[in-house]
Amino acid sequence: MKIQYILGVTSLLLTTQILAKDFDYKLSVAAVGMSMDYSEYSDNGELLDTEVSDLNGIMGLELKASYTRVDDIENSTEIGINFMILGGETQYTGSLIGSSEGYGSYLGVTTDTIRDIELEYRHNYKLNNDFEFMYGVGFGHREWRRELSSTQVEIYSWYSLRPKIGINYKYNDFSLGALFEYQYGINPEMSLDIPGTYVVLDLGSADISKFSLPLKYKYSEEFNLFTEFVYEKKIIEKSNIAEGWQEPRSEAYNQYLKFGAEFKF
Repeated sequence: MKIQYILGVTSLLLTTQILAKDFDYKLSVAAVGMSMDYSEYSDNGELLDTEVSDLNGIMGLELKASYTRVDDIENSTEIGINFMILGGETQYTGSLIGSSEGYGSYLGVTTDTIRDIELEYRHNYKLNNDFEFMYGVGFGHREWRRELSSTQVEIYSWYSLRPKIGINYKYNDFSLGALFEYQYGINPEMSLDIPGTYVVLDLGSADISKFSLPLKYKYSEEFNLFTEFVYEKKIIEKSNIAEGWQEPRSEAYNQYLKFGAEFKF
C-alpha cells in the first residue's frame, strides 16, 4: 500500500514537472517609426515651445526576448525583456534662451534620441478558443536626449513601474489585441548642458498613458509577422529651481507604427 502511494505521488510530481516545463522561447525584431507632438507651458498656461515630427521623422528598432511557460490549458506566464532605440529630428518652434521675444520668434531643428528598456511579466488567461485576457507589470528605464543645438543638450531620464492590461482576439491565423499601459515615473530628472552651465533638475513627475493595437499573422508554428500601432500621452510636471534654472511643465502626444517578425524556438 505504501509502495503504491509513493509511486502515485512520484508519478504526480513528475507529471507536474513535465507540464511546468512546457514553454516557448520567443525573439522578435521590429522597425519603428515615431511621430512626436511635444509642448512646454508656463505656469499660467502660456505656450512656450513645441517640437513636432511625422512617423518617418524619428525611426529605429525594437527588440524583444521572452519565454512563455504553460501552467495549464487556460493559464500561461510570460517573462521577457524589451529594448527600443529611436533617433531622428523634430521641428522646433519657440524662442532663444534669454530672449524677451515669445513663442515663434525662433525656428530650429532638434536632434532626438530615445532609449527604452523594460523587464516585463505577463499572465495570460484563455477565456475561450477566440479570446485571451492578459494582465501584467513591467519595470523600465527611459531616456530622451534632446539636442536643441550643438551647445544646448537636455537629457530626460527616469525609471518607471508599468502596470498593464489587455485582451486578444484570434481568428484563423490572425490575432488582434488591445492593450492599455500606465507608466508611473520614479525619480525623474533632466540634465541641462550649455556653455558654462551643467545642472540636474528634479522633475515633478514623468508619467505615460499608452494604448496599443497589435495585429499578428501566424505564418507557421515558428514564425509570425506583426504590425502594431501605439498612441501615448506623456505628462512631465515642472521641476525644482536649481542655479536659477527650471524646466517647465510639458505634454507630449506620440504615435508609433511598428512592423516586425517573431521567431519561436
